[in-house]
Amino acid sequence: MNLFPSVFQSVFKRRDVNILLAFTFLPLLVSSLAGIGDAQLNTDVTRSLLSFIVSALELQFQLVLPALIMGFIVSSVFRDEISSGILFLYKDIKKSSILHAKLLSLFAVYVIYFLGTVLIASLTYVVTIAPRYGFHWLPAHQAAYSLLYILTMIGLNLILLSLVAAVSIKRTTIMAVLAGVLFNLFAQVGPLLNGFRYAFPPTYATKLAGQFPFGLAFAISLGLILLYFGLAYRSARKNFEKIEY
Repeated sequence: MNLFPSVFQSVFKRRDVNILLAFTFLPLLVSSLAGIGDAQLNTDVTRSLLSFIVSALELQFQLVLPALIMGFIVSSVFRDEISSGILFLYKDIKKSSILHAKLLSLFAVYVIYFLGTVLIASLTYVVTIAPRYGFHWLPAHQAAYSLLYILTMIGLNLILLSLVAAVSIKRTTIMAVLAGVLFNLFAQVGPLLNGFRYAFPPTYATKLAGQFPFGLAFAISLGLILLYFGLAYRSARKNFEKIEY
């Protein structure tokens, strides 16, 4: 039995998802992305389409609010259904199948959120920036590291969703949402700390960009993402298997 279509439909209809998707329009705030007045946009933002997309994704992550909303969405998918007894309706289905359907639905919502952001950022760049500064697909330098940064942003958000799921299965909504927000903040501050920066995937695309061969930086970043995601998923699965209907 394929649970994904019905579970995804249920998740996507939630009001919090609409609030999250509203943040895909953040790139429209060109002045905010640039960090200075409209008269002179930051060259890191305007030099290429890819740079503008990276700036949009970075701004979203730094705002924390999207992480907060994601936390509420995940908690409603797990904690609310556990507390209300809705999961009893799935008592004849393997718990692993239920967990996978819920996680994949949450990941699908994030993919829509990510692609929506990329689309709005691309349109904003083409309509408002390219006519004034010229259109360029890629930055003149370190384009590969910009792509790596996008990969690490995707990875961090998938880890966040899995982590909040693991916490929400056992704890309250407040605890789960707080875990997601703290993870978001720690992921932002960590790369700035000399003793911890090597443990954070984005570091290899930002602070340490160019200090390692790109292949090694990519491998380390991907390895860290898979490690943290694996730990979060394992915790979520272990907690979900212990649920009593």
